[in-house]
Amino acid sequence: MSTFRERVREAGGWYAWFNSRLIRVAGPAAVGPYESEPEPSRTDRACPLCGAPMSEHTFDRSGPKPLMTCPR
Repeated sequence: MSTFRERVREAGGWYAWFNSRLIRVAGPAAVGPYESEPEPSRTDRACPLCGAPMSEHTFDRSGPKPLMTCPR
């Protein structure tokens, strides 16, 4: 029977041994939220100030700082 140290070495080191044991217990990683709706595009998102869609706003980028004008 092999010792613990030999089994770890055969697995490729401490990290590989621990990771293989962890995956057996916890299962594979969750990859993404496949059951939820995708987020709306940036232009369809609500403005944090007025709540209207961002596509209804106007932006003035002629100065040093861009200025956003809400539609209301």
